Amino acid sequence: MTTLRDVAAAAEVSVGTASNVFSRPELVSDAARERVRAAARKLGYAGPDPAARRLRTGVAGAVGLVFTYTLEFAFADAAAVTFLRGLAGGLHERQSGLLIVPTTRSEVLRSGEAGEGVVRDALVDGFVVYSAPEHDPRVEAAIARRLPTVIVDQPRDRDRVPFVGIDDHAGARAAAEHLGGLGHRRIAIVSFGFSADEAGEQQFPLTAERLAGYRAGLGPLADATPVHICRPNAIEHAEDLAREVLSRDGRPTAILAMSDVIALGFRRVAAELGIDVPGELSIVGFDDSPLAALSDPPLTTVAQPTEDKGRVAAELLLAAVGGRRRVRRRTILPIELRVRGTTAAPPRLSSRA
Repeated sequence: MTTLRDVAAAAEVSVGTASNVFSRPELVSDAARERVRAAARKLGYAGPDPAARRLRTGVAGAVGLVFTYTLEFAFADAAAVTFLRGLAGGLHERQSGLLIVPTTRSEVLRSGEAGEGVVRDALVDGFVVYSAPEHDPRVEAAIARRLPTVIVDQPRDRDRVPFVGIDDHAGARAAAEHLGGLGHRRIAIVSFGFSADEAGEQQFPLTAERLAGYRAGLGPLADATPVHICRPNAIEHAEDLAREVLSRDGRPTAILAMSDVIALGFRRVAAELGIDVPGELSIVGFDDSPLAALSDPPLTTVAQPTEDKGRVAAELLLAAVGGRRRVRRRTILPIELRVRGTTAAPPRLSSRA
């Protein structure tokens, strides 16, 4: 097997210079850099082995991301893409790589074999956990490795693990109070799933907090407000559910959706069924994803700094890896209800105005 020493000898430079070509090329002259690269190509040398680098420096140069759903979801969901952009931006400064550890099906989560094995063997400096359920074996495996770990959104209340999130209860409450203040009485909540497994052991606390916030904001209306589950958080599933909910007699005059994706699915079906938004149906989302302001009419939603979540998580993790400073325990980022064009008084009150 060709070694870095062989490449250095062929290029007639020191081993240190050859090493810098692969790790810190700005320190090497153009001529020496080209000689080393030419020798490496001729000898078939692809670069230093990452495992050997970790043994030598104690740094892998990569971060593991324990992700909520599948890889397809990671690059298709607007909020997930926004989070990944923030995370990538935070990692860019340190030129750190990213290893995504997604989940696949609930049976994988139950057994934990696939994801847990990837986490256990991953050559990374630490982990960012993004919106995983309680008792997720991938999260347990990450924490058991005793590498720096930062949790974003959920799970919650893990001892000594830094957390980045928002006040989901307050955001949901503001959305519900907005609809109540407009005079809506027939309101439906469209929720995420409550757990990742059929047994209900791997709960999503974020779902429970938003639901509690909605109910607090609805006050006396809460007991009569139906809760519909949209799982997964995908627009085609939201549309299927919307056709069912909006086609019933006595349909709601307002929808509280736990994501913009769900809200926009209901908006599309309302247009398909000839239901005027907001004249006949008000809709409030959650996230303020890039699509929210582009919908017709623009979506009323609870804005959260999703990109900042990724950036802050990266900064906290890299600070812990570098040991530069004490990492704060909890970071709660601000939220804001943004009232746009999808909410108005219900038809009965509008006709009296």
